[in-house]
Amino acid sequence: MIKEREPKASLLNLSPNQKQSPSSKPSASRRRPSPSNKLTKFIMPRRSALVRALQLYFRKPRYTGKIFCIGFNKTGTTSLGKGLEELGYFHSTYTNKVWLDYYKNNKIVKLLEHTAKFDSTDDLPWLKEDMIPILDKVFLGSKFIYLERDEASWKRSIYNWSYQRTGKYPDIEQELAKFRAHRAFVLTYFKDRPSDQFIILNISDPEGFAKLAKFLGKTTSRKAFPHYNATTSNRS
Repeated sequence: MIKEREPKASLLNLSPNQKQSPSSKPSASRRRPSPSNKLTKFIMPRRSALVRALQLYFRKPRYTGKIFCIGFNKTGTTSLGKGLEELGYFHSTYTNKVWLDYYKNNKIVKLLEHTAKFDSTDDLPWLKEDMIPILDKVFLGSKFIYLERDEASWKRSIYNWSYQRTGKYPDIEQELAKFRAHRAFVLTYFKDRPSDQFIILNISDPEGFAKLAKFLGKTTSRKAFPHYNATTSNRS
């Protein structure tokens, strides 16, 4: 029987080691994104939002001790909130419904009903001076976390953050006065509070997350906080 000769590699513009079998596939880097991957990226965030909405709907209000982050805006409240979620807490942060409807319209009962469905909160309206005593009395045994940040760093952050939100730069001295007044209120209100109920943390502390976990009686291998919602500078 006469064997068929294989075509020479030079005729195929291939070296002997570059012969491509009929079953070979293009490299992963050249493949087009799968339609299913695009669909997954579209669906997953919406599914997560739906799951959370259902959790909130069926979750019963509990007027027991909570964890309240009462640090002022731009002191790392988002990072603190993400840290609490990482430690397993069902967490609530700022929403227009809670701030603009419940708090601004003095629907305090509604605000407390919302709060009662969560384990922890951060940001507005819970950090407000008029809300802290109410939370302290309604949710007995709660733990309060104040976030400190040096004034120079905070001024830069609030300056850029305000511009990004409104298109205008703020009166920085007026904002600083609010920051200082809030800090003075918190430190005075909690001056005699036991260390297992009130703590001061700094998001930039390389041991900050470990201190949070210890305060809450949790164990973790993480030492520093995860960083979220960092404000970029608008200055050239």
